Amino acid sequence: MKFNRGDAYLLLTVFIWGNTFPTAKYVLGILPPTVFSSTRYLLAATTLMAVLIWREGLRLPRRRDLLPLIGFGFLGITLMQLLWANALSMSTASKGSILIATSPIWALILGRLRGQRLSTVAWGGVLLSFAGVFLVINNSLTAITVGGGHILGDLLFLMVAFCWALFSVLSPPYLARLGTLYVSGWSMLFGALLLTPFIVWGWNDTPWEAMQAGHWASFLYTAILAGALGYLLWYEGIARLGVARSVIYSYLIPVFAMISAIAFLGEHVSLVQLIGAAIVIGGLVLTRQATPAPSA
Repeated sequence: MKFNRGDAYLLLTVFIWGNTFPTAKYVLGILPPTVFSSTRYLLAATTLMAVLIWREGLRLPRRRDLLPLIGFGFLGITLMQLLWANALSMSTASKGSILIATSPIWALILGRLRGQRLSTVAWGGVLLSFAGVFLVINNSLTAITVGGGHILGDLLFLMVAFCWALFSVLSPPYLARLGTLYVSGWSMLFGALLLTPFIVWGWNDTPWEAMQAGHWASFLYTAILAGALGYLLWYEGIARLGVARSVIYSYLIPVFAMISAIAFLGEHVSLVQLIGAAIVIGGLVLTRQATPAPSA
């Protein structure tokens, strides 16, 4: 299978998103999670909306689409990013990237609750992934360690994965009818606006003077590259390759995140956690192979 521009877009996207975990954790050493999330996505939404208007012109949402777009913004941006930033401040970037990678598993479970039939192989992949999650969180093969002091952050990461799965289950009809860039742009804008009270409440208590050049560069990376450019590249890659081939690249996000976290943050990833990560990814691949792919 020939490597083309679509592959390049997706590979660059997962590299950007993988590196977002340690980059954001570095900034969270200075900024409170709420202020970080709100300012980051206000900038990201402004950038994405500018691209949307440049490409498609200013097209305001219709009345029937307004509430769903606000709901997607609350779920996929406001709630999810507050959970993500707080989780990252309580746990490690490496573990977070692995736990969030379970989002397709939660999507399958939600699909089953809505009447979708799952094969025995798919259920096997679900159970395998959860076994890997346990190893990543527990970090031991011989004892119950309850997360090694990171249990609350780890649980928040799993909630992030669930929120993204719920968004993935509910949004396809709107993505198909309105377009991915349109839904992403407006939902991100609404989600960012719902975050703005946190900027007001936390502004005076935020140690902005402690932010050095490296912190500002990392902040802009998480907002512009990960928050806006990443979505554009991802959807462009899907448009060229289709969903089935594109999803394989998402399995590389934890790989890039762990390498970056070890290199730049000095995080320690144990052999048990590496085994757990491999089991999680194996379960994801198994469920993907056993589940019919949606059309691009």
